[in-house]
Amino acid sequence: MKMYTKVLSLLIVLLIGFSSCSKEKRIEKQLIKKDGKWKITSIDYKYYQNNELGFSENYPNAGTIEFDKKGTCVLTITLSGSPEASAGTWTNSEDNITITANGETTVMKIMSGPKKGKMTLEETDYYNDTAEKETYTYYLERAD
Repeated sequence: MKMYTKVLSLLIVLLIGFSSCSKEKRIEKQLIKKDGKWKITSIDYKYYQNNELGFSENYPNAGTIEFDKKGTCVLTITLSGSPEASAGTWTNSEDNITITANGETTVMKIMSGPKKGKMTLEETDYYNDTAEKETYTYYLERAD
């Protein structure tokens, strides 16, 4: 009976391990599907001081992100009229997309998607010494 329990436990652990890897791979496949180009339909920016919202702004048609299967990406942001492009690398887990460009690493939590050509990502920056927080919510759609 003990042997049966050990084998069953091992199978459960292996199934959990395989399922977590497969979700990560599914996200990766969705990111690079159809040339890997995503439109940033908008960015919501929020600034907090002492956990109180101090300022918020929305930036529509904010640019594009292009992911390729080799792990490189091009991020083009258009917030103040003129586009700024930066090239870098990307990786993903089942919960986050990490982009490294211009010597800086940005971790974005996958809030929804990527399903049906839509995805929502959130980046949060904390400044504990000043009790400030900034959040950027990126709304993306696949560029066809």
